[in-house]
Amino acid sequence: MNDSIKQLLSLQDRDLETDRLRSEAAAIPAKVTKIKAQIQTNKTELESAKKELTQLLLLKKSKEVDLEIQEASVRKHATELNAVKSNDAYRALLGEIEKAKKDKSALEDEILQVMEQIDQATRTWKDRETASKGAETNLLKEISDWEAKQKSLEEQALAKETEREQVVSLIAKNLYQQYQTLREGRKGSAAVVSLKNEQCGGCHMKVSQNLINEVRRGQKLMTCESCSRIVYLEEVATPTTDSGS
Repeated sequence: MNDSIKQLLSLQDRDLETDRLRSEAAAIPAKVTKIKAQIQTNKTELESAKKELTQLLLLKKSKEVDLEIQEASVRKHATELNAVKSNDAYRALLGEIEKAKKDKSALEDEILQVMEQIDQATRTWKDRETASKGAETNLLKEISDWEAKQKSLEEQALAKETEREQVVSLIAKNLYQQYQTLREGRKGSAAVVSLKNEQCGGCHMKVSQNLINEVRRGQKLMTCESCSRIVYLEEVATPTTDSGS
């Protein structure tokens, strides 16, 4: 493997790592947004439970007012009984009293039902409040962790870019331009690949024997006949023979 290929591979390693780091960092804001949406959903559900409880309390208060009106009506008609002069008026008042008592009894039953609903709504609200507070603490911690990771990834990417500048300074300008051209549109993909089993390591198409021979001579950089990536042959370590055997 000639020095030019080694330099390009060194550059490519940093570029691919930078691509990975940038890609991971870029995906984090969406994760944070999703977590914030979950926090808001939890708050909305809690507010809904509190609103339901408030409405039930108002309903109970309204029915208690109606109950007081019916109780007052019973008392009023009972007092009026002593003042009536005719049987018809007396019977009419008795009817009014009976109706008021029935309405009063129905309201008492309704109030009891609403009180049961209030008890259930109170438990639901308190359970959601407890769960929401615990979940929010965990979710805020998760957001903090993701944001810290994003910052770390961006710092690592900047460090790789600094390393890249040092490597670029060692590469011939025309070679670097060729590499950059191949890099365009290939973010996250290699521009310099090895030949394996007579195939390009980038597009996996079969290459000609002539290309393999030229790469093996190492006199100039060669590119894949199909995808134009710069290709090279990996050096295979030669097994050593133990002289003592």
